Amino acid sequence: MTVTNEKIKGITAAPGIAIGKAMIYRPHEIDFIPKKKISLQDIDSEMERLNKARNKVLKELEQIRDQIEKRLGPNYAELINAQISILMDHHIDDEVRNYMKENLVHVPIAYRVVMNVYIQMLDDGESSFFQERILDIRDVKQRVLRVLLSETIEPLPNHSDEPVILITKYLTPGDIIILSNNNVRGFVSELGGTTSHTSILARSLKIPMIVGIPNIANETLSGETLIVDGYKGELIIHPDHETEYLYKQQIKRLQKITTYYAEHKDDRTVTKDGKSIDLMANISLPVELKGLKEFGGQGIGLYRSEYLYLMKHTLPTEQELFQEYVTMVRFLKNKPVVLRTIDLGGDKIASILEQELLHEDNPNMGYRAIRICLDRPDIFITQLKAMLRASHYGKVQIMFPMISRLEELEQAIHHFETAKNILREENIPFDENCEIGILIEVPSAALMADKLAGKVDFISIGTNDLTQYMMAVDRGNEKVNHIYCHYDPVMIRTIQWIIRSGHHHKVPVSVCGEMAGDPLSILLLIGLDIDMLSVSPIFLGPVREMIRGLSFKELQDLVCNLLKMDKRQDVYKALKDRFILFFPDWKKRFGESLIAENSELQEEG
Repeated sequence: MTVTNEKIKGITAAPGIAIGKAMIYRPHEIDFIPKKKISLQDIDSEMERLNKARNKVLKELEQIRDQIEKRLGPNYAELINAQISILMDHHIDDEVRNYMKENLVHVPIAYRVVMNVYIQMLDDGESSFFQERILDIRDVKQRVLRVLLSETIEPLPNHSDEPVILITKYLTPGDIIILSNNNVRGFVSELGGTTSHTSILARSLKIPMIVGIPNIANETLSGETLIVDGYKGELIIHPDHETEYLYKQQIKRLQKITTYYAEHKDDRTVTKDGKSIDLMANISLPVELKGLKEFGGQGIGLYRSEYLYLMKHTLPTEQELFQEYVTMVRFLKNKPVVLRTIDLGGDKIASILEQELLHEDNPNMGYRAIRICLDRPDIFITQLKAMLRASHYGKVQIMFPMISRLEELEQAIHHFETAKNILREENIPFDENCEIGILIEVPSAALMADKLAGKVDFISIGTNDLTQYMMAVDRGNEKVNHIYCHYDPVMIRTIQWIIRSGHHHKVPVSVCGEMAGDPLSILLLIGLDIDMLSVSPIFLGPVREMIRGLSFKELQDLVCNLLKMDKRQDVYKALKDRFILFFPDWKKRFGESLIAENSELQEEG
C-alpha cells in the first residue's frame, strides 16, 4: 500500500516550492581499478599520463566556470577555482610520485590512494566546511580517474518534458549548472549544507533545494510525484490530489504576492501612526543585489564579507576586496552599506586559516571573527583599507562582529585608525567621516551595551548568536534546540536594554538576525522602539507590508505587558493573538509559505 503525503524533514538550502517526478541521479564513481604493476623506469611516463589527464579535466572545469560566469557573473567563477586549485596542487604530484615509487603501481591507483587520504583527513563528520572540501576533492578525483581509465559519463536519462525533482547523494557546482537545464525544478541531496557551493548556486538560480536527508537517493522513489517545500525544508512523497492542488495554488499565490511586493517596493516603511522604521537587506553574495533592487530597501544593513575568503584558497588581496565592495556601493547609489568585517571561524571556517582552526573543541566560542582580526592585523587592516577605499564612492559604514569586551572594541578602533593613516600616506581617498559600529551577539557585550554605545556610531543586534549564547544552547543539536527561542522573556529584557543604551547615546540600533524577518518578532521589536530592521531580500516585501499595518502606540502597550510575563509560551501567545488582530487575513495577505521558515505562526495559528 502506497503511503500518501509522507513528509521528510531536511534543511532548506534554497527557498521555493517545486512539484515534479522523482529522478535519481547517481554521480558516476569509479570503485574498481585493475591492479597494474610498473617499474621505476615507468614512473615518469605515468606522471605524464597524469599531467595529460589533469589538463583535460582542467578544460572541463574551465568550461563549467565559463557557463557559471555567463549565467551568474564573474564572482561565481571562484566556486570552480576552488576545484581547479585542488586539481593543480603540486603537493599531490609529489605524493603520487612517491606512492608509485614505493609500491610500483600505475598512476590511477596511486592517485586514488593519495586523494582518499586527503578525504579521510578532512572527514570529521561535523564541519560543514570540511564536508564541502571533501565534495570538491571527490569530484576532482573522479574526473581525473575517468580520464585516466577512458571512462565516459552517461547523460541524464530525461526524455520527457515533464518537470522533475532530482534526487542524489551529493551535487557539485558543475552538476547544478548542467542539470538545471534539463527540466529540473528542484534538488534534494543527502549531503551538503546551507553554505555549500551547490546551495549558493541553487539560490542564485532560484531552484528550490533541500539537503541533509539521509539515504533518500534510492531507486524506490524513482518516478514518484514529489513536492519540495524549500520554505519549510520538507520533502513530500506521493502527495494526494488535494495536497498537490493546494501547493499548486500556493505557487500561484506566491507569484501574485511577489508581483505585488515588487510593485510596492517604494512604499514608505512607516506604521499607521507615523513611526518610521528603516528597512534594509542582509546580503551575502553580489547576486542578492537583484532581490534588493526588485523588492526595494533603503540600503544594506548587513553585508557578510566572508564569501571571498570562503571561496578562495588564498587570502584575497586588498584590490580584490575593494572591487567587491565598490561594486555594491556604486549599485546602491549613496544608500547606506554596512560592511561587516570577517566573521570567519565557527561554522564558516576558511581554508586559509584551517590549520589554526582545525582542532578547536568549541569553535563557536573559540578563535573567530574579531578575535582572528585582532590576532592577525595583516588580514584585518587589508580588509579595513579596502572598505575605507570603497567609502569614497558612497555611504559605507563598517561593523565589527563578536565584540565581547570594551578592550576589543578599542583595539579594533586602533586598527581602523591605522588603516586610515596608511591610506593618507598612500594618497588614496576615503570618507574621513566613515562611521563604525558593532554587532552585539554575546551576553557580555549586551550587558556592557551602555559603555560600548559611547564608542560607536551605530549598534546592530545579531539575534541568532545572542539567543544561542543567552540560552546556552546549540541550536544545531536536536536534543536541546527546543530551548532556543526568540520569545523568551530574557531576550525581551536583553534587547530592551541594548536599545535603551544606544538611544541614551543617540546611537541608532538595528536587528539583523532572524528576528528581523519573523512576523511575531517584528511586533516585539517595533514595540521596543527599534530603529532599523535588516532582512534577507526575499522578506523585504512582507516586512514592509507588516510595518505599514501596525500601530507603534499599541505595540508599546503590548511590550509593557510582555515585560511582566515570566514564560515564553505566554509571550508567544500574546504576540500571536495581537498579530492576528492586526492581520486577520494574514495567510492571504502575506503568503503562508513566504513567512513559514521564520515563524511558528503557521503551525500554531
